[in-house]
Amino acid sequence: MVESILADSIPRLAAKARLKFDKVREKNLLLLPEKVVVLNETAASILTLCDGRQTVNTITEKIRASLKADTEIADTSALPDLKTMKADISEFLREMEDQGWVVIHKHGSVDNKE
Repeated sequence: MVESILADSIPRLAAKARLKFDKVREKNLLLLPEKVVVLNETAASILTLCDGRQTVNTITEKIRASLKADTEIADTSALPDLKTMKADISEFLREMEDQGWVVIHKHGSVDNKE
Protein backbone atom coordinates (compact mmCIF):
# COMPACT_ATOMS: atom_id res chain seq x y z
CA MET A 1 0.00 0.00 0.00
CA VAL A 2 1.60 3.26 -1.16
CA GLU A 3 0.09 5.38 1.61
CA SER A 4 1.76 3.44 4.44
CA ILE A 5 5.09 3.45 2.61
CA LEU A 6 5.05 7.23 2.20
CA ALA A 7 3.20 8.51 5.28
CA ASP A 8 6.32 9.39 7.29
CA SER A 9 8.60 9.75 4.29
CA ILE A 10 10.13 13.06 3.36
CA PRO A 11 9.93 14.12 -0.30
CA ARG A 12 11.98 16.82 -1.97
CA LEU A 13 12.39 18.00 -5.52
CA ALA A 14 15.20 16.30 -7.40
CA ALA A 15 18.31 18.43 -7.84
CA LYS A 16 17.57 18.75 -11.55
CA ALA A 17 14.03 20.09 -10.96
CA ARG A 18 12.93 23.64 -10.21
CA LEU A 19 9.51 25.19 -9.70
CA LYS A 20 8.63 28.48 -11.35
CA PHE A 21 5.50 30.54 -11.87
CA ASP A 22 5.29 31.97 -15.40
CA LYS A 23 3.71 35.38 -14.89
CA VAL A 24 3.01 35.93 -18.58
CA ARG A 25 1.10 32.68 -19.04
CA GLU A 26 -0.06 32.56 -15.41
CA LYS A 27 1.00 28.91 -15.17
CA ASN A 28 2.98 26.90 -12.63
CA LEU A 29 5.93 25.17 -14.25
CA LEU A 30 8.30 22.39 -13.28
CA LEU A 31 11.57 23.10 -15.06
CA LEU A 32 13.73 20.09 -15.90
CA PRO A 33 16.70 19.60 -18.20
CA GLU A 34 15.31 19.81 -21.73
CA LYS A 35 11.72 19.67 -20.48
CA VAL A 36 9.08 21.96 -19.00
CA VAL A 37 6.02 20.50 -17.30
CA VAL A 38 2.92 22.67 -16.85
CA LEU A 39 1.43 21.96 -13.42
CA ASN A 40 -2.07 22.50 -12.15
CA GLU A 41 -2.44 24.49 -8.95
CA THR A 42 -2.74 21.44 -6.68
CA ALA A 43 0.35 19.74 -8.13
CA ALA A 44 2.33 22.97 -7.76
CA SER A 45 1.17 23.34 -4.15
CA ILE A 46 2.23 19.79 -3.32
CA LEU A 47 5.62 20.12 -5.01
CA THR A 48 6.27 23.47 -3.31
CA LEU A 49 5.96 21.68 0.03
CA CYS A 50 8.46 19.01 -1.05
CA ASP A 51 11.35 20.79 0.62
CA GLY A 52 13.13 17.82 2.19
CA ARG A 53 11.90 18.72 5.68
CA GLN A 54 8.19 17.85 5.71
CA THR A 55 6.63 14.41 5.77
CA VAL A 56 3.88 13.32 3.41
CA ASN A 57 1.49 13.48 6.38
CA THR A 58 2.41 17.12 7.02
CA ILE A 59 2.13 18.00 3.34
CA THR A 60 -1.31 16.37 3.16
CA GLU A 61 -2.54 18.25 6.23
CA LYS A 62 -1.29 21.56 4.81
CA ILE A 63 -2.89 20.95 1.41
CA ARG A 64 -6.19 20.03 3.07
CA ALA A 65 -6.07 23.15 5.27
CA SER A 66 -5.29 25.28 2.22
CA LEU A 67 -8.18 23.81 0.23
CA LYS A 68 -10.51 24.40 3.14
CA ALA A 69 -9.36 28.03 3.46
CA ASP A 70 -9.43 28.68 -0.30
CA THR A 71 -12.95 27.39 -0.72
CA GLU A 72 -14.13 28.82 2.59
CA ILE A 73 -15.70 25.50 3.50
CA ALA A 74 -16.75 25.45 7.12
CA ASP A 75 -17.97 21.86 6.89
CA THR A 76 -15.00 19.58 6.20
CA SER A 77 -17.35 16.86 4.95
CA ALA A 78 -17.34 18.69 1.61
CA LEU A 79 -13.61 17.95 1.27
CA PRO A 80 -12.17 14.49 0.66
CA ASP A 81 -11.33 12.77 3.92
CA LEU A 82 -7.73 12.91 5.11
CA LYS A 83 -7.09 9.23 4.33
CA THR A 84 -8.24 9.66 0.72
CA MET A 85 -6.17 12.81 0.27
CA LYS A 86 -3.11 11.10 1.76
CA ALA A 87 -3.51 8.19 -0.66
CA ASP A 88 -3.95 10.55 -3.64
CA ILE A 89 -0.95 12.70 -2.69
CA SER A 90 1.16 9.60 -2.03
CA GLU A 91 0.25 8.23 -5.47
CA PHE A 92 1.09 11.58 -7.10
CA LEU A 93 4.46 11.71 -5.33
CA ARG A 94 5.24 8.12 -6.29
CA GLU A 95 4.56 9.03 -9.94
CA MET A 96 6.82 12.06 -9.60
CA GLU A 97 9.51 9.84 -8.08
CA ASP A 98 9.14 7.35 -10.95
CA GLN A 99 9.74 10.24 -13.38
CA GLY A 100 12.85 11.24 -11.42
CA TRP A 101 11.40 14.62 -10.51
CA VAL A 102 11.04 13.99 -6.76
CA VAL A 103 13.27 12.10 -4.34
CA ILE A 104 11.52 10.39 -1.42
CA HIS A 105 13.47 9.53 1.71
CA LYS A 106 12.32 7.36 4.56
CA HIS A 107 11.85 9.43 7.72
CA GLY A 108 15.21 10.26 9.25
CA SER A 109 17.31 9.37 6.19
CA VAL A 110 17.33 12.65 4.29
CA ASP A 111 20.57 13.46 2.54
CA ASN A 112 21.58 15.34 -0.58
CA LYS A 113 22.40 12.28 -2.67
CA GLU A 114 20.21 11.13 -5.55
